[in-house]
Amino acid sequence: MTRPDWTAALAEAERIVGEWTGAQPGGAILLFDRDGLRGAACGGLASLVHGTPFTSTTPSRFASITKHLLCAFALHRGFDLAAPLGTALPELPASIAAVPGFRALSMTGGIPDLLPSYTICGVPHSATVDAAALDAFTLTLPGLDFTPGSEMSYSNTGYRLVEHALARQGGQFGAWVEGALNDALGTGFRFPGAWDRPVAGLADGHWRDAPEAHWRIGGYGMALSASGALAGSAQDLATWLRALLRGDGPAGDVLERLATPAILQDGRRSHYGLGLHVVETNGRRLVGHGGHLPGFKNHFLLDAESGTGVVLLSNREETEPYLPALRIMARLLDLPVPRAAAPVLPEGLFAEADGPAWLEVRAGTATFMGVRDMLMAGDSEDEAVALSPYLPMRLRPDGGGIAGEVGHAPRRFIPVPADARLPAEMSGTWRAQAQHAEITIAVACDGSGTACHGAGPLHRWAPLAPLGGGRALMPVGAMPWPGRACLWLRAPGTLRVAANRSRVIDFLRD
Repeated sequence: MTRPDWTAALAEAERIVGEWTGAQPGGAILLFDRDGLRGAACGGLASLVHGTPFTSTTPSRFASITKHLLCAFALHRGFDLAAPLGTALPELPASIAAVPGFRALSMTGGIPDLLPSYTICGVPHSATVDAAALDAFTLTLPGLDFTPGSEMSYSNTGYRLVEHALARQGGQFGAWVEGALNDALGTGFRFPGAWDRPVAGLADGHWRDAPEAHWRIGGYGMALSASGALAGSAQDLATWLRALLRGDGPAGDVLERLATPAILQDGRRSHYGLGLHVVETNGRRLVGHGGHLPGFKNHFLLDAESGTGVVLLSNREETEPYLPALRIMARLLDLPVPRAAAPVLPEGLFAEADGPAWLEVRAGTATFMGVRDMLMAGDSEDEAVALSPYLPMRLRPDGGGIAGEVGHAPRRFIPVPADARLPAEMSGTWRAQAQHAEITIAVACDGSGTACHGAGPLHRWAPLAPLGGGRALMPVGAMPWPGRACLWLRAPGTLRVAANRSRVIDFLRD
């Protein structure tokens, strides 16, 4: 086994934080092994308001890094992951109630994600939505995005539901984190259930809509849960991860169980386990996870074989933390550094022959149903892959189109015709009664169109991009998380509005 090269890894970390200088947001990177910290690199400010530096002890929002701690807690309590969610939560819609816990946590359950579901209904991420409202909205979801086990698509909803199921069995995740876990490890984790709950010394998240624009402070209105509420410092997180590597601490020896990928229905392994993703490079198996809330971008990676790891926390939206963390581990373990893909895929806008799935390839990136990622070199010269822990893609040219896998599911996309038009039948006002949502569409004689979408006085008109086949792309969301959803006239009088993480909400003609 190659001896870890801490000098090379720290040099890479320092190069990254070297870009976070002056009066701008920054972050912290820690290198560690089972026995202790081996290096630290910090830069930038935790708060542009107060001018405080970002250090390894600065509390920050971990966002979805929270997920694997919930899974560790569930294993610690002996939670039955094979049981359907409805065993503990019988009020759930039948399709969601039938999803086993391990499918809900491994992103293979098909449960629609609440945030994009709200976005489809015209509610921005900054709108205040308390936990009770989120729970009530969950009960309106009419089905699953896909058959459980048939593919992988990231969703936070399963984590909210497992947290609720644990609570009904007497297991309060937030209380465990702030109590037993902190007491055992000497950490300072906090579990705020809302964005505006005060956390002493907490870094602000920052974003901007152009490289030279003024920085803004990120905000998030929806109630936080075990899908992403945890806050703490880089040192806190490294302390917990070192305990996982050693196999001790309050959750015991659970790392291998967390890092065991789910098996799909056809027998293939996913790349995602219980709150952890798995990436194999040059024979080494790295596990980790990232986290993203407005203005916060984080990632950690572990190599259980050598007992080493890296934590990267950043309070700037423009950070893309996974690849920097992967480069640091590559330097540490003398592994190949990921490289950008050659331009093997045709560029442009593509859609499947039927249904709401679409793909856009531009400037070395691929966007699938609103989720964008960089394209990296694949296993062959005609293949490009997205290394995203949340939506893996493996794509190749196919005639004039693109074929391959997205989320481990086979897909084939054909170019959107330059003369694609909207059908006149899309005109009118459409309502999703259970979700109290409304869209008005106006189709012109030339087949172009606009849509008025939003909640209450937030309604706005926006141009539509025709995809052909009774489909169009509509802008949704708000900065710093703008997106596009597909309007699909799937039957006379029925308009489905779909994004990658929410594909089941139908609007009926008024």
